[in-house]
Parts: sequence; structure tokens; C-alpha cells
Amino acid sequence: MPTGGMTTFSVIIPTRNRPNYLRDAVASLLDQAMAPDEIIVVDDGCGATAAGGVSSRVRVLDNAERGPVAARNLGVAASTCDCIAFLDDDDWLTDRSYLGSVAQYFEAGAEFCFGDGTLVYDDGRPNLGFAFPADATSLERDNTILISAVSYRRRLHDRLGTFDETLPYYWDWDWYLRVARSGARLHHHAQSVVAIRVHASNMSGVAMEEARRANLEALARKHGLPPLTLKNHRSIAEQVDGGEATY
Repeated sequence: MPTGGMTTFSVIIPTRNRPNYLRDAVASLLDQAMAPDEIIVVDDGCGATAAGGVSSRVRVLDNAERGPVAARNLGVAASTCDCIAFLDDDDWLTDRSYLGSVAQYFEAGAEFCFGDGTLVYDDGRPNLGFAFPADATSLERDNTILISAVSYRRRLHDRLGTFDETLPYYWDWDWYLRVARSGARLHHHAQSVVAIRVHASNMSGVAMEEARRANLEALARKHGLPPLTLKNHRSIAEQVDGGEATY
């Protein structure tokens, strides 16, 4: 049943073998003042048992280890609400009013909302804020949107299709470009709403640099962009903060 208002939310959490992190992610959603109507945990490994039985709002799907982009497509296909939100399994929401706030934006006509976040380092380094605007022009240079702070009208998939599974590292940037170029109404919720855990197994780590570079070139070709500089959210935030960029 809807939690209130005109807007309902399906929050999708793709996960792979990180049960402890997953518990924190789900708990942060259930703690929202306006709790999501459904939480779809898509298991791409064997870690989703941590979410089983926690709440009647939680559904667990098996992605049969087809990868994280396919997991997100599966979650979207299974969703039943009019708005989609994402939360990575190693992140957690920090603002209890987040979903209630973006619901108001949707009811006022927004189609795609994104908030700010905080990078939280597992190695003890100081936390780092991540707060950037974005539009169709800026997204041609940098991906300054955090997927764990994204929500949007599900009907955008009817117009724009599914996530591109040939872009395993930059499927999110591809989606943002497609949405922004479609003329959809974007809204930046300029408050920190999510903690992004930075740890050794993040997909944007140095060990995956060659594969990421090839995927970035494929993204640029798809969208007719000039050569793009290889970055990640951490390096973007560190550059702004005056630190040394990762790449």
C-alpha cells in the first residue's frame, strides 16, 4: 500500500556477497519518514539472505549472476510503483526526509531528481562531500550524479528503454545523458542524503582502470562526445576539495 501522497517508490538494491553492508542499506530505507512502498533486493551472488524476512516491504530477486546492470534492469522490470530509486548495497541513506522531499518535487512536475552525498572512507581518511549540479550540457563532460541519490519517474523507461548492459561501468552516465537529452525535467535536491562507502572493492578501483577506459570510449562514441577524461566520483570530489585526483 502507498505510504502517503501521490508518489510511490520502488527502491532497488543490487547486491553481491555483502550481507553486512546490505543490512545497513535496507535499515536506512526502513528508517525513512516516508518509507518506500517496496524494496527490491536483486541478488547477483549469495548475499541477499541478509534482507530476507526483515520487512514485508522487501522482495528478493535472483539475478543468476548476470551482472550489476542486468540486476538493475531486472529490478526495474519487477517494480510496481510510479517512481524508481536506487541504493547501492554498500551505501546508506543519511537524511530521513529524503524520499518525502523528492516526492514533493515529483508531485510538482519533476521527472528525475538527484541529491548530494558524502564519501565515507573505510581506511579512516576524512569524509568528503559530493555536491554538484548537472544538466544536459555538463553531463557531456563529467558524471556528477550519484546513483544512490537518484530517483525518477518509472515512465522514463517507456520512452528511453532499459539500461545499456554493454556499458557495465558507465551505464549510469549513459542513462543520465539519455534522460537529460530527452527534455525530461531534472531537479537537484541540494542536500546530502546518502553516505557513499569508499573501499577496496568499489567497481571504480584502480585494478579496473583498463576496462573502465575502454567502456568510457564506448560511451563517448555512443553519444557523439569528444574524448573523455577517466575519472570517478572520488577523484572529482578530491579535485574540488584541493586534493590529488586518483587519475
